[in-house]
Amino acid sequence: MNQTKTIKELYVLRSIACLSVVFLHAIGIGLSSIPTSQISHTAYVFWDSLNMLLYFSTPVFIFISEFLLAYSYRNKRIPSNFLKKRAKFLLVPFLFMAFFYAIPYATPLSEGVKKFLLNAVIGDYHGYFVLIIFQFYFLHLLSHKLFKKINPKIGLSISLFINVAYLSFFHFIDPLNIPFNNYIWERFYWIPFFGWFFYFTLGFYCGHYYESFIKLLVKYKVIILSAPIFTSAVLLFFYHSNLLMVHSSKRVDILLHATFVMFFIYYIAYHMKKIPTVFLTVSKYSFGIYLLHFFFILAFDYFYGFFSIKLGVSYIFILFFFSTSSSMATTFYVNKWRFGNYLVGQLPQKVKEQIEQNQDIKASNL
Repeated sequence: MNQTKTIKELYVLRSIACLSVVFLHAIGIGLSSIPTSQISHTAYVFWDSLNMLLYFSTPVFIFISEFLLAYSYRNKRIPSNFLKKRAKFLLVPFLFMAFFYAIPYATPLSEGVKKFLLNAVIGDYHGYFVLIIFQFYFLHLLSHKLFKKINPKIGLSISLFINVAYLSFFHFIDPLNIPFNNYIWERFYWIPFFGWFFYFTLGFYCGHYYESFIKLLVKYKVIILSAPIFTSAVLLFFYHSNLLMVHSSKRVDILLHATFVMFFIYYIAYHMKKIPTVFLTVSKYSFGIYLLHFFFILAFDYFYGFFSIKLGVSYIFILFFFSTSSSMATTFYVNKWRFGNYLVGQLPQKVKEQIEQNQDIKASNL
């Protein structure tokens, strides 16, 4: 198997997922700021529905992370500095941002310390997915040999059952009479890897059996291209009929929706001869955008929220473009400092060369 085969599709997938995260947060903050007199009920339902559909984005990062691991190391040993390298450029920025997002709570100081510990230890801010990624890093190191021995159909079925059972427990069972029960049911259940296990397994088998995965995409292209319409309809039906009111990426029905949206984007990207520069650029800055965008959305809304009165739904787009561009600019300039990559994440040089040359990126360089 050729370990240097181009995996350009992942850059398209990552950039779209990154922008979707920013857009869904822009919609959420925007809808809360726009006066009801400036938006009709129909328009509100439309934007709220679109927000729900964009929740496919967070699972994409789990899928991509494991896809690359399974693909890149399917014929060679994982290097000894694997965790150290990722802790340096993922975990350290995560901890810095945990501190950064705790600053507004630092009056009194004890509350700031408490918020930082909550952010850093149990992911009490939007960067929580880094903690999930690291759980899967450990899981991959401990179980990748076992996964190779298991039939993919069986492995995927078991992981899907575990994932559905876990999420269903927190969706449909009232909080137990235990300490911190409300917090666990409202947020902390996001952190244990069981809530994302299916995406990890899917990423592993798609990466490890890459050639077979591509053949299946092509073979079932009609299903791949049409399924997102069906999953979107199901998702919105459950949501608007009040059968499942959870407003997050941790819904049970998101499992199906996220999977087919990922496959849809992957299929489209697979037929691209070259990666458009915009996807490469956003992919390059994706970690910085993910970490910083929420700050810029909140900051703009705090200082200029009065614009929502006149702009209406256009305010959502302003929040989106301002937070995305500001996050990219901040990441760019902070990385010029010697230790900047420990604060906002590292900008991969290989992607920089790719943008300049507009050539394909090799997975071995990731």
